[in-house]
Amino acid sequence: MDFETIYTLFGLGVFAIITFFVFRSDVTKEVQSKEEKRYQILNEYKSRLSKELAPFNDDNKKRLKRKVELLKEFSDELSLNIFFDAVEIKAIVFDLSQED
Repeated sequence: MDFETIYTLFGLGVFAIITFFVFRSDVTKEVQSKEEKRYQILNEYKSRLSKELAPFNDDNKKRLKRKVELLKEFSDELSLNIFFDAVEIKAIVFDLSQED
């Protein structure tokens, strides 16, 4: 056999292997709707807020200061998120500020 035939067979073999793995892969992921993703993000913020404020339960000044810092951080993160606009961000931050 000459080299062109060997290269052709090698190329077809590699192509067949790649094609096999591409078609074999299960890429049917469940896509979340905007509301589901929004709800997931809000729950993560609420749990993070309660977890980070737990050590300050006895000192209201420190608790309030940390809560304000966290709310500013959450607002900055949400402003970079494509799922939320400015009005929604204000409503979310207000809702989070009402959390205990």
